[in-house]
Amino acid sequence: MEFSQVRLLCSRVTSLLTRFLICFRGKPGVIYFKVAREIMDWAITGGWNVEIRQITEDDAAAFLALQLQLDRETDFMLMAPGERQTTARQQRDIIRKILSDGRSMTWVIADDRHLVGGLTLRAMAPFKIRHTGHIVVGLLASHRGQGLGSKLFGQMETWARVHEFHRLELTVMCDNRAALNLYLTQGFMVEGLRRDSIRQPDGHWVDEYAMSKLL
Repeated sequence: MEFSQVRLLCSRVTSLLTRFLICFRGKPGVIYFKVAREIMDWAITGGWNVEIRQITEDDAAAFLALQLQLDRETDFMLMAPGERQTTARQQRDIIRKILSDGRSMTWVIADDRHLVGGLTLRAMAPFKIRHTGHIVVGLLASHRGQGLGSKLFGQMETWARVHEFHRLELTVMCDNRAALNLYLTQGFMVEGLRRDSIRQPDGHWVDEYAMSKLL
């Protein structure tokens, strides 16, 4: 049985267990209900602890593996499958530069096995646009629909406010409806259309929305 099937089975079993336990009256029923909710949360997140934190240099190999997997499983990332030639050593250097910048940061979503998502906020260097940060984000399909994207943006925005950012910006392919909806719910607005800004490996052109949020 595949992992996704196991997770679905756990979710269904704990759902039935929850319905049964809430029929109890009194303290035992309350205790069992709380236990059932913990089991349900475990099933929904895949049975592993999920943590959102700032990246470290030791994450270099795992973060590179995440990017390579995202390149393979979705057309919505910038790099095509096989195009990314970064080595683990180079990735460590990239992370070191981000961490030493003072106004750029990467956050990762980690479970007990590997990294499943990440968001990078890069500050603009020139003084006149130093208040602006550009965002790149990616999340594996296996962990979408669990609210992790919203939590990731929440941590990023808190950090951005502390570091006196005033404007956050990103681009999203117009046919990436899930990402577009996430950004809209996070308060981003569409500023314009970047026509034919992306050419997919099969040759077709894709428009992008330019989006921003003022803090």
